[in-house]
Amino acid sequence: MKYESVSAVVNRIKEDLQRDYRLQSIAMEGNIIGLKRASNGHWYMNIRDDGASIRAVLFRGRAGTMMNTVREGDSVVVVGSINVYEKGGTLSFIIERLFSQGMGNLQAQYERTKAELAAKGYFAQERKKALPRFPWRVGILTSRTGAVLHDIEKIRAERNPYIQPILYAVPVQGEGAVPELVKNLTAAGNDKSLDVLILARGGGSMEDLWCFNDARVVEAVFAAQVPIITAVGHETDTTLVDYAADVRAATPTHAAELAFPRFEDMELQLSSLAETVYETMRLRIERLQHELEQVTARIQLRRYDDFLAAKAENLRHLLTASQQRLDYLFLQKESELAKTQARMEVLNPLSLLRKGYGRLEQDGKVITAAKAVKKDRSLTIEMADGTIVTDGKEGTGRGKNGE
Repeated sequence: MKYESVSAVVNRIKEDLQRDYRLQSIAMEGNIIGLKRASNGHWYMNIRDDGASIRAVLFRGRAGTMMNTVREGDSVVVVGSINVYEKGGTLSFIIERLFSQGMGNLQAQYERTKAELAAKGYFAQERKKALPRFPWRVGILTSRTGAVLHDIEKIRAERNPYIQPILYAVPVQGEGAVPELVKNLTAAGNDKSLDVLILARGGGSMEDLWCFNDARVVEAVFAAQVPIITAVGHETDTTLVDYAADVRAATPTHAAELAFPRFEDMELQLSSLAETVYETMRLRIERLQHELEQVTARIQLRRYDDFLAAKAENLRHLLTASQQRLDYLFLQKESELAKTQARMEVLNPLSLLRKGYGRLEQDGKVITAAKAVKKDRSLTIEMADGTIVTDGKEGTGRGKNGE
């Protein structure tokens, strides 16, 4: 029995397809998914709608400027034919002409969801959390079997093997990915023992990465209490979780570099921090000592002020008492003076003269006895209101006893 070779079967299929006019010069409408430009200049993509998807190729010679404004998710009309790639055994649509119709269904849904989440503040810069300088436990949310986990672990081993990785194995595409992502993001995001989280997966088409555009996953990223680094797809891919994350890394390797600082760098930072803390504390102690000295001086000055105030109060009391004593002594002396004046008034000769008495003088001497009067000599009688002078021709001086 003779068997057909694989090549013969594939060639027969190719020939049958090429002979079917219905599969030649087809104008087909769909959305571009998985758009990629190869190093040789050819463009590879999938054209899909809600029911099916087909691989498509636009060769460099025909591309021209047709792809200048086309992007992932766009709705396009392509004209071409069906062909079979023998070595791969794959069915492809060979594009001869491509017309962009703008934003496709997936891209439109992406933009709508993005606008809704932005309006809720999920992408606000002021809500972003800073990455820790000295992480010790890092949560990793990715597929257990993908190359991403291997790349992250390699970076950890090279840079800082002392940091403990905690794996949260999750599906990163397909059915069931969204609820698993939400559940694990919620658990890891509220684990206070973790210092930072990495949410990562490798490259893929917009459709492959679609679970990271789901509003429920974005909300879980936003609600996490632990800082999150996202690294989803290639550097040119931007999913909605990237907008909500605290930091977006270009690749999973870059995310690992952000989450696992070099041990040597941490040592230097800790040493510098210790020196800074020491210097800060030294300056603070010196400042506090200076302030203490100032306070002590003020307290001592206040005590001296209090001492002076007490002395001044005592002096005021002494002055008041002295004034009162002086007033008393003045009144006392004034009373004594009045009495003395009264006594002196009694003894004052003028007082006697005012009572009708007179003072006799003869030859400038006061006559105190009658017998002392000399005959033929003038007498001077001093009265209160004047003086009388006698010629002394008559009169005889006699005492009370007739002498």
